[in-house]
Amino acid sequence: MSMLFTDFAISPPTLEGIERAGFVTPTEIQQRVIPAALEGRDIIGCAQTGTGKTAAYLIPIIEGLGDMKPARRFHPRALVIVPTRELAQQAIEHFRALADESEVTAAAVFGGVDIGRQEHYFDEGIDVLVATPGRLLEHLERGALKLRDIAYFVIDEADRLLDTGFIADLRRIVDKLPERRQTMLFSATMPPEMERLARAILSEPERIQVGLVAPREKISEIFYPVIESQKAELLKEILSRESSLTKVIVFVRTRARAKELAPVLAAATGLPADELHADLTQPQRNAAVENFRTGKTRLLIATDVAARGLDIEAVSHVINYDVPNMPDDYIHRVGRTARLDREGSALTLVSPKELALSLAIEEAVRHPIRTQRLDGFAYQFPPDSEEPEILRPTESNTVAREFTERKPVQEKREKPFTKGGQLRPKFKDPDDRPPRRAEKKREGKKIMNKRLPHQRKRK
Repeated sequence: MSMLFTDFAISPPTLEGIERAGFVTPTEIQQRVIPAALEGRDIIGCAQTGTGKTAAYLIPIIEGLGDMKPARRFHPRALVIVPTRELAQQAIEHFRALADESEVTAAAVFGGVDIGRQEHYFDEGIDVLVATPGRLLEHLERGALKLRDIAYFVIDEADRLLDTGFIADLRRIVDKLPERRQTMLFSATMPPEMERLARAILSEPERIQVGLVAPREKISEIFYPVIESQKAELLKEILSRESSLTKVIVFVRTRARAKELAPVLAAATGLPADELHADLTQPQRNAAVENFRTGKTRLLIATDVAARGLDIEAVSHVINYDVPNMPDDYIHRVGRTARLDREGSALTLVSPKELALSLAIEEAVRHPIRTQRLDGFAYQFPPDSEEPEILRPTESNTVAREFTERKPVQEKREKPFTKGGQLRPKFKDPDDRPPRRAEKKREGKKIMNKRLPHQRKRK
């Protein structure tokens, strides 16, 4: 028998908000997090993206703050830290839907918008503050905000904060929080450094892990091997042949590639396309996401800035134009599809230089990923070379593994020759060696400082 939200110790106003938000039955992460959070336990939640963990921590916070006095000016009662402005905006949208029948208030602060306009939130007094670390620290340094009243502290997408170098900022924020608080940390993966942070900021946490931290079973994953110069042509061919395209996110490594690829794909496929990267202003980014969400555009060319901040239903395909440098980024990228138990496809274009990255992904997701070629596509190879072994069709990436086997790394030895080709002499006694370049330079300065007889001033 499935659990219902009415089975939790939640008040009628909160239940009405949950119902209005369209939640029918709690997901697995919600079934396990909500009761523990309502009891006041610290929590480490490890689950895949798209499993409903945002609502899993917001519902207990809304319920708990409903019994407290309203927040004082400049003193929020709950703090949620997220890595990107897109994720901050989506957390606020979830909150507004869930707290529709509650008097609990919330606001989000992040970079890319005028900092002065955000200060009026604190002046009015807000209960829940969702923030990115950099902008939050700016407000704290300006004295516009105090964290002494924080009763709930949440770190969402913690591994992404780690990847983007926000660990030092997180520690600075934690130092300003009261010791008595409830802390919840959520992440799709738990690298060792994140474990150390969790031990430092949580007190006897309850660990909740839902499924393997890897792409869901309903995602069809395929590696398409291709040389780098043919990636754009292969992608256009794949898009033209796919009949089930509804919404497609194409992930690239750099913003320059996103700018270059968006108009090319739009012209080749006839599908309206937008780009999403850090060079866009916040209104431009909002417009790109909203156009994609409503179906006005069906292609979104994005850098990893969007990998963890997008929560859009019915994304049919995620395409990795560039293989991500970290396996965790692959997991988060493909997590944009097959949401809410739908089916989806994750296609990755792999060049010979990216083979090692593809193998690391297979190890992270703990299963082989099917490698195939596109029938009828005119694959090209460098002149005077045979077809690379990795580009031959295989049932799995086993051939790639053999292709990328490396010899054991030998200990680096000192080169016996100098640049001029002469043998480098070995001097057992340091006094026997010739002077180094720095010493020659210092000696040269001493000589230059000595005036020759004809340079001396005559009296």
